[in-house]
Amino acid sequence: MERIWDQLDRFTDAPTKQMLQALVKRKVKYENYAKQCRRWQWTSLICFGLLCLFFIFKGFSLNQQAPQIMLEEFLNHTVYLFWMMAAAFAYCTSYYFKKKEEKAEREYHKLRCEIIQKSTDLWPQPEKWKARESVFQLMKHQYDINLYFESK
Repeated sequence: MERIWDQLDRFTDAPTKQMLQALVKRKVKYENYAKQCRRWQWTSLICFGLLCLFFIFKGFSLNQQAPQIMLEEFLNHTVYLFWMMAAAFAYCTSYYFKKKEEKAEREYHKLRCEIIQKSTDLWPQPEKWKARESVFQLMKHQYDINLYFESK
């Protein structure tokens, strides 16, 4: 990765290079939060699914008696309480990471749009403008960051 940033020395000045490095860090941060969010969402879904299976099988074993008896049976066993708590914890954690992901995405997109808007200032001379194309292609192929258009 250092080799890539060394290549950028001939195409960009130090502040531009720092902006691009910050952009890559923000994208990595955003992707990490997105991965954590997906992981906890799947965990939540599996916990809720297992809890529903427990309810269905226990309901059939109790011969579908009164709902009060079924609810009492579920609340008296620690296994059911454990799965309820695990499902609630997984859901809350996925919600937490979703908020973090959205914030990281806003920060990443804001910096990306700023670089796009300031590209005429960052590469002012005509010969530097040609170097801009090399930098944009490098960022696109190496990090999958689109610096050509502001849309997501």
